[in-house]
Amino acid sequence: MQPHSSLTQGLSLLEGATDREQSGRAGYSVSRLADAVGLERSRASRLTQELRGSGYLEIDESQTLRPGPTFFGIAAARNEEWLRASRAVLRMLASRFDVSARLSTRSGAGVLLLRYETGVSAPDSSVRPGMTTPVWCTAAGRALLWDLDDSAIATLLQDVEFVGVGGPRAAHSTEEVVTLLGRDRENGHASAVEEFEQGLTELALPLRDRSGRVIAALSVVTRPATQHVQERMVAELADASRRLQALMAGD
Repeated sequence: MQPHSSLTQGLSLLEGATDREQSGRAGYSVSRLADAVGLERSRASRLTQELRGSGYLEIDESQTLRPGPTFFGIAAARNEEWLRASRAVLRMLASRFDVSARLSTRSGAGVLLLRYETGVSAPDSSVRPGMTTPVWCTAAGRALLWDLDDSAIATLLQDVEFVGVGGPRAAHSTEEVVTLLGRDRENGHASAVEEFEQGLTELALPLRDRSGRVIAALSVVTRPATQHVQERMVAELADASRRLQALMAGD
């Protein structure tokens, strides 16, 4: 089963449980939810366990599924002023450089896409809100790991299967991820060249809330560009991140 299929099926389960909760009717059990979304019960059982583990779903004493704290946390974040304002920032980046401009947050060892905008011919054929990509082979992912020490990163990635995931230059061990993050910190921004997908480069910066905690990543995904153009992109990302962080701080 391909990763995007697992994601699609997981999202269908989450949507089914959420719709049921909003309807005011009794929630689904795992088997009834599987039937409602047309998914094999054994497959649904495994995926709901993963969704429960990451906090997107929870189950009560009667074995009824409902949306969990992670789901509601993201839903609440989508209503914050800085996140609403990010649309104009993303549109500016997308149109100015003809890229895919993205705002993401971390969900375990994954990068969860919150919002995105694309240029006219940007490399963005399969992107959608709610998409999850690996934290270890994307620039947005490493931006979200920015403040973690080596031990915390090792714990986060201890169960990750690096083989067969990502592009030709993707990391294949926790040690490689730590090395790449060290390089990114020295450069002042995260850069992933053909790490997630061949022929694409992603540039990213972390976004901090008023307490200084990294809560999101602002990134652009582009086809090969000159060093000068990439430097301009990084400068625009830095300016955009400052504006969004000012909104987070209530300035």
